[in-house]
Amino acid sequence: MAYLSAPVDARRARRATLAGGALLLAALTACSSPSPKPPEPPALGAVPHTVGVEHLRLPVERYMLSPHQALTLDEASDAAVRACMRRLSVPYPPPARSAADPAERRQAVNGYTVLYRRYGLTDAAEARTWGYHAPTTTPGRSPAKSAQPKPPSPAARGVLTGVDTSGSPLTAHRGRPVPRGGCLGEAARLLGAASPQGPGTDPEGIVARIKADSFERSMADPRVRKVFSAWSACMRSRGFEMSTPMDEVPSANAERPSREEIAQARADVACKERTNLVGVWFAVESAYQKAAIEEHGTELEKVTTAREKTVRALDRLTHSSFREQS
Repeated sequence: MAYLSAPVDARRARRATLAGGALLLAALTACSSPSPKPPEPPALGAVPHTVGVEHLRLPVERYMLSPHQALTLDEASDAAVRACMRRLSVPYPPPARSAADPAERRQAVNGYTVLYRRYGLTDAAEARTWGYHAPTTTPGRSPAKSAQPKPPSPAARGVLTGVDTSGSPLTAHRGRPVPRGGCLGEAARLLGAASPQGPGTDPEGIVARIKADSFERSMADPRVRKVFSAWSACMRSRGFEMSTPMDEVPSANAERPSREEIAQARADVACKERTNLVGVWFAVESAYQKAAIEEHGTELEKVTTAREKTVRALDRLTHSSFREQS
């Protein structure tokens, strides 16, 4: 019955062709199907119209110490270390700044303020005097070059850290017991904080991660990119080429601000005000932080508990004997 083989072979060939076509169609369909859309940027709340940041607070700041608390914590920690070193008769360099000088204290507080220059230069008065330079206590002059303190001796380093030169725990110095972890460890236990700005703000902490992630996401957000373009066009109209407020200004590394730098800084702040760059950027970053806070609520509850503990310790130690003697 050889004459039957031809139709059978034809049917097999036809089935193979149809199967191959189906596979090809499936492959083409898979290739042409749209890729998953990236998540939509979070919706914005109220967008403030502002160029200054003094009255603004990012959502994550509720889990941090206030700038004044952070500075006080740093000072209390330093005082606790000094009291410990003094108790063990180990020389320690004096404080780097004067707590009695209001200008120096204000500048120190700026160092703990989350939004200070987070969106670039935003203070018109600073721009007029300092350009892009960091302010100092003496307007019109370059920052004074302070003498660098001598590095601590190996013995002082051991008492400070609680580790001797061989890397082993140091338990005594001249017959007196050294606290676990040295004087730094003692101060940390007294204040119950891993970072000057409070629990969770060390590089691996949840608060630090939210701050870093929200800034990065906001920089890439189309709403912020749009206001960057408007600000850049405004700067260009005044004779300055800058794509974003984060662009480096080389003259800011000079010893003192030049007239040209001050002119550029003033234009920068004026264009931020004209385009509401700060208000838009702040609103966008706040939206990303609110979403992250909702996602990490359990972790942040623990941060809140630890923060409250730190504040209580700070209140208790602010007027303690070691601060009065430091």
